[in-house]
Amino acid sequence: MSNYGDNNYGQENDGDTSRGFMDHFKRSDSRNSSGSGGSGPGRQGQQQGYGQQQQGYGQQQQGYGQQQGYGQQQGQGYGQQQQGYGNSPGPRPGSNMVGGSQYGGNTVGGDFSQEEVDKHQRTEKYKEWGKYAAGAAAIAGVVGATAYGVHEYRENKEEEREEKEREEQEKEREQERRRHEQEERQKQQHQQQQGGRHSPGHDSAYGGHQGNQGHQGSQGQGGFRPPAPMGRPPYSFDANDVRNANPARSSDNSPTPHEYPQLRQVGSDSTIKMGSIISLKHNMTGRFLHTDRSHSTESGSNQQLVFGFKWSPDENDWWQVLPANHDVPVPGSVVSFGTQIRLRHVETGRHLHSHYNYRERKSGQNEITAYGDQGHSDENDHWVIERWGDGAYGQTWGSHEVVVLRHYVSGMTLHSHELLISEDVQSVTCFGPGNEENDKWRIECQ
Repeated sequence: MSNYGDNNYGQENDGDTSRGFMDHFKRSDSRNSSGSGGSGPGRQGQQQGYGQQQQGYGQQQQGYGQQQGYGQQQGQGYGQQQQGYGNSPGPRPGSNMVGGSQYGGNTVGGDFSQEEVDKHQRTEKYKEWGKYAAGAAAIAGVVGATAYGVHEYRENKEEEREEKEREEQEKEREQERRRHEQEERQKQQHQQQQGGRHSPGHDSAYGGHQGNQGHQGSQGQGGFRPPAPMGRPPYSFDANDVRNANPARSSDNSPTPHEYPQLRQVGSDSTIKMGSIISLKHNMTGRFLHTDRSHSTESGSNQQLVFGFKWSPDENDWWQVLPANHDVPVPGSVVSFGTQIRLRHVETGRHLHSHYNYRERKSGQNEITAYGDQGHSDENDHWVIERWGDGAYGQTWGSHEVVVLRHYVSGMTLHSHELLISEDVQSVTCFGPGNEENDKWRIECQ
């Protein structure tokens, strides 16, 4: 028999020995007998029926005990009602023991079937499961959003890390290249000390038109020495040796077209031509020659500043190769070393320019600016293209060559160094005879 509740109710019921229980039924039986008006067979049948109800009630109790969920939902209140019933001398006045006694809110005397109880329990379980499911869905949403945020954060961090690694690798490559160039320079200096190399016997187109002959360059212990400009004394490479541009070689009354077709390099063709679009990368620092409308000189010339910028070219790093004023080569014709050229900035239309009397503030060297426009240019925009080390006058200019750009009027060369004017604004000047590592430039074509 089951221990239903906390007071061995099943044993009292099974032996019919509980005084309170029997007294209750005696009083109830007495009232029923008086109410029915007699005793005898009717009373015996009533007692027999009651015994059957009692037996069925015990089974029903046992069935309730087996319903785990129902017992959990109703346990505390039901056990207290049971305990009160076992200790009570009888039912409350006016109540019916069989039809009116309640356990956990359900009538005992057969008003709810086992099937209805099971259904009720299932309904309660479904409600609980629904609450759990809703809570789980909310938690899953929060977890999903958190996981997405963590994923995005990690991706951003990974991109930053990769970008930093690329920059470090680029710097390492630049340092390695500089070490290699320094070793090559030391080898060349050693060879020069042992007797030197001599420049090739090519005629110079230094005088103006391609094809016009000038003086041969020479290579001695002091490095390559460019020829003197036509009709002028040899270069002194001294910023105090002021030389003025020839006004007759400006764009005024010049037959040179104001514009040339812009040519892009095709395939493996490395030949530089009149009209080619190029960028100039400083060999030692890796920064590209740059100008834009937002930077001006601080020397007093108030011209557009030219400087070394980033380590990869942007839209303000491209220049077009044009002939010198009063020269009229065919567009697309091949450019040879020793030729005078102009470099026009593609974005702003100004020309690469230098002059005396204005010095770059931090270095004290002749400044480099972007000057003029498509309709205005002077001789201070003229540069002689040379191969670094020997000039290679008369040989075809290839984009793979390391070059020097020599200012025709002063004889000094396009120069840069580690000196920064401000953040990402590297000083570019016109300085020296062109035999330093900081005078070397590489070409990239568009």
